[in-house]
Amino acid sequence: MNFDWIKSRAVSHADKVAIIDPLKKTEWTYEDLNIRAENLAHHLVEQGVKKGDRIGVFAPNDVGVLDHLFAAIKIGAIFVPMNWRLKPREIKKVVEDSGMEYIVYGTNHLDRLDHIPKEYIKYNIDEAEYHEIVDPNHHEPFESIDIEPEDIAMLIYTSGTTGTPKGVIHTHQSYTNNIFNEVLSWNMHDEYVTIASAPMFHVVGFVDIVLPMLMVGGQTVLERYFNPETINDWISKYKPNILVMIPTMYYGIIADPEFSPEMIASVEKFVSGGSAPLPAVQEAFLKMGKVLVNAYGLTEAPLVTYNNNELAKRNPSSIGRPVLNLAHKIVDEEMNEVPIGEMGELLIRGLNVTPGYWNLPEEDDEVFYDGYFRTGDMAIENEAGELTIVNRLKELIITGGENVLPSEVEAILNKHPLVHSGVIVGYDNPRFGESVSAAIVLNEQAQGIENYEEVLDEYMVKNLAGYKTPKLYLVLEEIPVNSVGKPDQLEIQRMMNKKAAEVKEETI
Repeated sequence: MNFDWIKSRAVSHADKVAIIDPLKKTEWTYEDLNIRAENLAHHLVEQGVKKGDRIGVFAPNDVGVLDHLFAAIKIGAIFVPMNWRLKPREIKKVVEDSGMEYIVYGTNHLDRLDHIPKEYIKYNIDEAEYHEIVDPNHHEPFESIDIEPEDIAMLIYTSGTTGTPKGVIHTHQSYTNNIFNEVLSWNMHDEYVTIASAPMFHVVGFVDIVLPMLMVGGQTVLERYFNPETINDWISKYKPNILVMIPTMYYGIIADPEFSPEMIASVEKFVSGGSAPLPAVQEAFLKMGKVLVNAYGLTEAPLVTYNNNELAKRNPSSIGRPVLNLAHKIVDEEMNEVPIGEMGELLIRGLNVTPGYWNLPEEDDEVFYDGYFRTGDMAIENEAGELTIVNRLKELIITGGENVLPSEVEAILNKHPLVHSGVIVGYDNPRFGESVSAAIVLNEQAQGIENYEEVLDEYMVKNLAGYKTPKLYLVLEEIPVNSVGKPDQLEIQRMMNKKAAEVKEETI
């Protein structure tokens, strides 16, 4: 079958500008994108890349990321967008797990690949060598191979619930069906313009906005890294009519001292996803006559539900109703469906849902039940079919749209000689939704050390991505436990939120 959709779009919208990169002062038409990908496909084949091989891209938002996806589709390779926020030890796990031996990178990111065999690292997508490979001023037409719907298109890595990276499989069928859902949900068409600010290693930034925009023939402005100091200037200049961002990015828009409502006048639809909504931000947008529309999804199923403007006004915490062609149910611990209005775990099934994890059949057995994917999120459905997420079965902390597994952070924290025991929990943060914190019992050798937080900070930052490290410490004589002798997460969170409030008051 033909899944080379960028080639088709290059025919229907040949001269339409598809991608604008303001920092590089470049723009590329749909025809350019296809030629770049065909030139790159020839190069990859010459380098020995073949169907099923994994191609890793370790770069910020850039046309080079798209080049490698489209080239991978043409040759049947598997595209792996890599999280450049991770530390070298974490990146090494992803590379080893995926078995990738072909990695490209962006400027300023090479140092984080120093745990990777040098022969795997091929070129910098920001340098002249790469530009010569893809330059659309010359064209080597490429005959795309036939692809089956169940062939793997991409692996997107998430820490999930185990603390080790898990490659979420998306087939050509699953990721394109997600795009179809996006297009239908947001009524997207070729007059749409967006700014891609969320990182393209994340489903929100990539599968939920950039790819749908390109598939319908719209226009995307690439923001290499989200910059709260310039985003409003870009919105004013490029006049997007749709934005898809995580809540903390919307916070950045309105927190700008120079912000005025006129800056966002062109935007017709604001979609908020990736983490729980921030009530204060939603309220601020409503006062301006704008509505943040919640969308709910997972790496394993990028778009599951969405709400419309009217629902968002009436019930801003709701995640809306399921998208088309997706079945769902809410179940109790015995997997029996619960009555309307009662809480249970949300299960989903649809063509946009991952078929499983890369080389993890045991994990697949745990997360699939009778054909349904277990989201691990506790939800309530009302009589109108509207869903609200109320809790998580999984212990994930979602901070600024990124997943953090407490056990992974605890494993690092508890190795430090100053720490007798430590428990990681999330605490409320009006900007990021949640932030990571640590309740700790110090060892005797920590007595008299006043700068223990600085010592622990330095140690944690060396071993984990910055967003995973604790932003608040609470020293206790002992860790509170519940009735079965386990750390009392709710009590620790209560104590941590209290301290966070006290710290905020002291700094005002």
